[in-house]
Amino acid sequence: MVDMGLGRIGERSVVFKRKFRWTFEVFDICGLGGDQIEPNFVKLASRPNISFEETEINYLNGKTWIPGKGTWETITVTYIDAAVDDLRPLYRWLAAVYEFNDPIRLRQGSRDNWAATGVLTLYDGCGDEIEVWEMGNMWPQAINFGDLDYAASDEVTVELTLRYSDVTYLNICPGFSVEMCCTGC
Repeated sequence: MVDMGLGRIGERSVVFKRKFRWTFEVFDICGLGGDQIEPNFVKLASRPNISFEETEINYLNGKTWIPGKGTWETITVTYIDAAVDDLRPLYRWLAAVYEFNDPIRLRQGSRDNWAATGVLTLYDGCGDEIEVWEMGNMWPQAINFGDLDYAASDEVTVELTLRYSDVTYLNICPGFSVEMCCTGC
């Protein structure tokens, strides 16, 4: 016989992670200890995703597959493009990757200038951190300055596709550490 109630999910102690309780910040723009993009104007973001190549193994008349190399997928972050000085670090970072505002030189900065750190934090209803994702060596792979429309009342946005190579995940609530189950030969 199966219990037809909600089970553990209905208990008072279960804290749900909600899609509207988060912040995204970018640190170390233009070098360590450099500028920081505050979270105030972020409208949309996503958590990191990882995909794995598959390796095909052939033997006799059969095939099987095993996981190969992992790749962190890009994330998309959308900023509200307000006419405020708070967004200066965002535009400095974009220009460090590709100096789009100088059509003659079109310089690109060095890794020290464009490799930033992104931090995505989820919160519970009391404002306490639940989980933190830190993405290192992050840079804008694509910039979409958005469309304009006389018939719309929406705000203007800047959408960034962000590439990163290092990820650290911290589970704060309930506080377990993520460890692989690994049995040797």
